Amino acid sequence: MMVSRFVVLVAWLVTAGVANAGVPVPKDIQNFILNADECDHAAGEFDGSVSEQRQREIEQAVVKYCQPAQRQLKTLKAKYKGDAKLTELIREHAYDSVVSFR
Repeated sequence: MMVSRFVVLVAWLVTAGVANAGVPVPKDIQNFILNADECDHAAGEFDGSVSEQRQREIEQAVVKYCQPAQRQLKTLKAKYKGDAKLTELIREHAYDSVVSFR
């Protein structure tokens, strides 16, 4: 739970930074950032030393967040291709864990 709050805080800071630069961050990009950050965090949890139960929890989290983030990435790249600042924000969150999901 603490990690989720941290991710939300980081996403808020990123979007607030862009918003303070005069660029409002659309809700669909905010949702993508949250999913992408959670995806990257969950993917980073993979470790052969964790219990089978924990491994299943991690796998469920990866699917829960990486799958929608990957779909959102494709949609958002097309939707905002004419906006350099928003495209850069999207690109910054297009982590390997999102791009390479299944």
